[in-house]
Amino acid sequence: MSQTWTVALEIPADSDLEDAGETVEIDVGEEQYVLSAARAAGVWLPADCQQGWCTTCAAELLAGEIDQSTARRTYEEDGDYVLLCRAKPRSDLRLRVDQMQALLERRAEHELPPGRSKVGDD
Repeated sequence: MSQTWTVALEIPADSDLEDAGETVEIDVGEEQYVLSAARAAGVWLPADCQQGWCTTCAAELLAGEIDQSTARRTYEEDGDYVLLCRAKPRSDLRLRVDQMQALLERRAEHELPPGRSKVGDD
């Protein structure tokens, strides 16, 4: 029997997303990606490539454990940033979503792809 986890999505007040300033809770199965579960629940989070490559779906992991072993690109230097299109929960989670710019800045600090090429793009 498959496990289902509760995932709290904190949407920053300064975000352009619907529900900015609120926290939305969704249920995510252990074999589901957080991004697709959020969208199925009516929470439209940003995403582009949906393969763990472009960083558009970046979020900060505030609590819990995830598996993002199918992501095309992740680095230890990313700290607590995760890519929701390839993140499967391994516990209940708390995430701050819409963090692409913060992840790009962190990667630029460590000279990791996409480096400084996308910093400042919105």
